[in-house]
Amino acid sequence: MRQHRSWAAIRTGRPPGSRRGAARLRAALASAAIVALLAAAAGSPAAAASTDDERLTGTYERLHADPPLTARTGPAHPAPAHAGARPGELAASGVASGAGEPDRTHDVVRLTDGTRVQVDGDAGLFDGVAPGQRVRVTGSSSADAPDVDEAATTFEGAAVRTLSAAPGSTAVGGRTVAVVLLRLGPAGTEPVSVDDARRAFFTAPDSVAAYFRESSWSQLELRGRDRPDGDVYGYLEIPAGTGCWGEASAGTDAAQAAGLDLAGYDHVAFVLDSPDRGCWYGGWASVGGQESVNLWAGDSGTRAVAQHELGHNLGLNHANALVCTAADGRPTSVEEPGGGCVVREYGDPFDAMGDTWNQMQFSANYKARLGWITPSRVTTVTGSGTYTLAPSEAPTDLPQDLRIPLPSGGYYDVDLRQPYGQAWDAKVSRYPALMNGVEIRRATDGGTALVDTTPGDGYDDAALQVGRTFTDAAAGVSVRTESVGPAGAVVHVELGPVVGGGYASTSPTMTLRGTSTGWAAVPMVLVADHTWRITMPFGAHPDEALLFDTDGTGAVTFGDADGDGTAEPGGPRTPMTQGPAVYEVTFRDDTLAYAVVRVW
Repeated sequence: MRQHRSWAAIRTGRPPGSRRGAARLRAALASAAIVALLAAAAGSPAAAASTDDERLTGTYERLHADPPLTARTGPAHPAPAHAGARPGELAASGVASGAGEPDRTHDVVRLTDGTRVQVDGDAGLFDGVAPGQRVRVTGSSSADAPDVDEAATTFEGAAVRTLSAAPGSTAVGGRTVAVVLLRLGPAGTEPVSVDDARRAFFTAPDSVAAYFRESSWSQLELRGRDRPDGDVYGYLEIPAGTGCWGEASAGTDAAQAAGLDLAGYDHVAFVLDSPDRGCWYGGWASVGGQESVNLWAGDSGTRAVAQHELGHNLGLNHANALVCTAADGRPTSVEEPGGGCVVREYGDPFDAMGDTWNQMQFSANYKARLGWITPSRVTTVTGSGTYTLAPSEAPTDLPQDLRIPLPSGGYYDVDLRQPYGQAWDAKVSRYPALMNGVEIRRATDGGTALVDTTPGDGYDDAALQVGRTFTDAAAGVSVRTESVGPAGAVVHVELGPVVGGGYASTSPTMTLRGTSTGWAAVPMVLVADHTWRITMPFGAHPDEALLFDTDGTGAVTFGDADGDGTAEPGGPRTPMTQGPAVYEVTFRDDTLAYAVVRVW
């Protein structure tokens, strides 16, 4: 089973006893029905379901489990990547994990009748596919029992085609939440009362709902559907033998038997005690989906887990940390010649999607993904200069997120944290380096990894302090913190030549937009000093035109107003008049000269 990674492969094995007899029996009973559904989706007879051209059509879901928490006795000082978890961290947060660890992530496809099918395949099978998209998977049925009891059977995928656009990533407005308390069998424990669960999730000043309210400046409100003080149901009894990864299905069945329809809720959080079941995790969630499972870990611990799992429901992946080592074994902030970097999963102590027990607000990057920080408050660096940042916790119209695009893809994300409120980011005051510096994360569409600007002694002092400079020579990026205070920070960004065999450029990235791209931004490649190139077909449309766009956002574009082969900032779309063919387009970001040459 593949793992979802950011920059490092994370090898995992199966949970102990994952080939459970119940899963085998259920897979055998479901096999004939699933084969028939696959055959129907492929438009072929059921007999064809044993061939390699079966098709599985449904909605893509990603199920992600998280290790349990252990109580913290002091501030977080994450250990090196190869070490185990420290108190207060998620217990399985190593980077390059060895065999024997459980599978944390599973890809499933939900069919039209609600049945889930686990999809195995190559590591990149679902790259570029977002949870919630309708997909068609080509492959073949598998006799293997699924690893997760939420799935009825297993399918070996060979290729994936998306059938719908990715759902929006914003989380603004009201979201209905049902908290469902489950008891394992008639003798199962009931670790929390309905009233206490309601306080923990909805009504207490430090409740889960209050966390999202404060973090989003009241843009996201978690509420009940039926009660103004929050919907909590229970206890509902599920079979004592319910397997790991099977609690949500069992809970949904129990709710239906009790006449409770959970389908109308945006999110459903199942809560149960889990003694002696051997389930290695503390909770799991459907990324971008409805369901989460939270194993009781005391009041504070359960709130921490629930915030993390609901973050997954909103579409967020983990907040990790970047761990880099030079060729001589020295810890470094970024990759150096002869060295390397890996990602320490959960390694960010200052984001609830990382070090969950710390219960701090999401980073500015994740707030922007959720729509809480609007695009007008995100500054994309297109040239060397001095930039200001307001604290990421503050309600403001000022910039709170600084993004520095990288030639290799992705970007550096810079933000400022300051003590705020009475609970979550009030903890910033416990970390002097965090309060007196700026955070730097390397980010991609998949997630974030905190950069340690003082490597070798944990991440409490990862922030870039006033007067210090962080440099990524390979990317041609330097960041210097000029000043930090309660109202904001001033940083200077210098974009220089890319070293180590690279080329100098005025802009760290360049894209091309055109009629033939549907005016979507397509990355160009830096092939010489200040020279960007792309080869692609043009001429299929009667009015072909193009623009050069520094970072793909449309903020800084270049077009040719005079038709003289030199573009101007903000110039109009440049017409293409050479007819249908494949063209090589080059653009110099220093002189703004461009050329369009027919290749064939």
